[in-house]
Amino acid sequence: QEKSWKMQKQAQSFKKRKSQIASAVEDALEVADFKGYSLRTKESMSCWNPDSIGFNLIEHVLCHIVKNERPGAVLVFMTGWDDIHSLKDHLHAHPLLGDQSRVLLLACHGSMSSTEQKLIFENPEGGVRKIVLATNMAETSITINDVVFVVDCGKAKETSYDALNNTPCLLPSWISKAAARQV
Repeated sequence: QEKSWKMQKQAQSFKKRKSQIASAVEDALEVADFKGYSLRTKESMSCWNPDSIGFNLIEHVLCHIVKNERPGAVLVFMTGWDDIHSLKDHLHAHPLLGDQSRVLLLACHGSMSSTEQKLIFENPEGGVRKIVLATNMAETSITINDVVFVVDCGKAKETSYDALNNTPCLLPSWISKAAARQV
């Protein structure tokens, strides 16, 4: 019963923190002057949710790279396995990014088999763009030689301390500008 109470208090604290972030964003959007921006940009900003990762934005950036940019692999930083897996499914359904004759979609995570992990370091056949979905751990622990483009979702899991349960926990949070520049 005590543990249940602690979990409820933690959930309330998390909701309060989320609502503070959301209200700050809403306040900023209210006073923002979007004159000079296209209607599409204005609509996009009005739909922005600070608690979610913009899979659609990542999809559009990847489409632009595949269609318009020079050859080379793309490394996409995500927050964890669930987001990597969800994004991979999302991209597989896309007509261009899901086309295996043009794009090789790979996930990079420690829970994968070594056979799958080896594909990340191999160069794909000519004309095929390799896209690797990974956590920010890949930033410091591995080197993929053919990576030319890096797309960062802007969030990373950071260790926080849960005072109610006396345990550390990993929670996604926005990365700092300094961390984003390091990439």
